[in-house]
Amino acid sequence: MKGLRDFSIPFVGLKLGIHEFFYDLDKAFFDHFPDSPIGECDVKVKLEFDKKETFFILNFFIDGKVTVECDRCLALYEKEIFGDYSCVIKLTDNSPRFNDDDEIIYISKDDTHFDVSHLLYEYVALCLPLRKIPCREPGLDERCDKEVLKYLRQHVEDTREQDIVDPRWEALKKWNSDLNN
Repeated sequence: MKGLRDFSIPFVGLKLGIHEFFYDLDKAFFDHFPDSPIGECDVKVKLEFDKKETFFILNFFIDGKVTVECDRCLALYEKEIFGDYSCVIKLTDNSPRFNDDDEIIYISKDDTHFDVSHLLYEYVALCLPLRKIPCREPGLDERCDKEVLKYLRQHVEDTREQDIVDPRWEALKKWNSDLNN
């Protein structure tokens, strides 16, 4: 399995100004991250690394296709994604600080490299929709697994037919009617 070494930027040797880096992300990249929602994929990322004297501005431009599970039937389907994200990396005299601002990362002035792999993973994951359903229109389930949908519909119908009544509610209703009489 290919390591993540290719995602480490040696910023000490870079001149001030904008530098471009290009990444092709595939399944091997996402295999490095446990519980990744992304399987097979073909994602292109352009990174504009703007080096300033005491900080860096990173602009990520993401475009590609990923294979994800449908939230309705669990069938795999291909989803096009795109997104633009930015963050700032500030150099500090102290050890790296943690803050609540997701767009600012602090690193030590003694560091010579910055690993962007975790940012690439997070930004690609942010490109995914909250609900992954290939076809949201009613009656247009052609991409969903028909057997799973049939099972789910039958289960819903069976549950409605049973119309289970909790005996505790019945006792409360009886108690309420006794109070009102």
